[in-house]
Amino acid sequence: MPDEKRGGAAKSGDYAHVLEKYQQLTHRHAPSYIRHVLDAFRQHARTAVQAAAQLGLSPSRLYALSTAYNTARARKQPPLWTPGASGGDHATAWPQPVVQLLIKRLACSPPCPYSFAASEALRLHSFKLDRAQVRRWALANKLAHPVPPKRILASVRRWQRAQIGELWQLDASPHRWFPHSKRSFPMLNMLDDCSRLFTGSKLYERELLLSYFDFLPAAFRAHGRPLQI
Repeated sequence: MPDEKRGGAAKSGDYAHVLEKYQQLTHRHAPSYIRHVLDAFRQHARTAVQAAAQLGLSPSRLYALSTAYNTARARKQPPLWTPGASGGDHATAWPQPVVQLLIKRLACSPPCPYSFAASEALRLHSFKLDRAQVRRWALANKLAHPVPPKRILASVRRWQRAQIGELWQLDASPHRWFPHSKRSFPMLNMLDDCSRLFTGSKLYERELLLSYFDFLPAAFRAHGRPLQI
């Protein structure tokens, strides 16, 4: 009985090793089945997502296979076509001094920009990287820049009124209008919201109720009375 358990464990381990070893598409599906799925995708009987799920591929890999298969069909060779082996990560490992440099530059507070870290790798170690490579490496090693908080959207801009006289905008702007005076005199400004016409503009010594009693009647006599101020 113990021997059977050991044998079963050995067989299970061998099966797992086989699954890990044969991850290529041609080892998972028969070529005829792959061509059948690609034909269905070509004839729009299946969507890209459905076809990719049936074959256990990413959509980008499915499109690459579909292009190769359609090329074989154009050459009158569809029954002979089989998918080739997919590639892999054949890039050489980055030198350890470069990795240590990236850790130093990206783990500090605040972290250095990705482009600066790439330029430092080239300057100090003659190892050429671009910003996107450094960013992908930082994401994989949990050294990516923190995501900035979402900006609060500005309020919706109010459209101007459609008719003249619907609304006049009134504002008082204190300012040192005269170069040799240290006092700020208020200027009352008023314009029509539709036409943007200034219906009144005048300087006063102070912003008082009497100033408005003088300012508003003059604008009303010149341009009439608005519906709203």
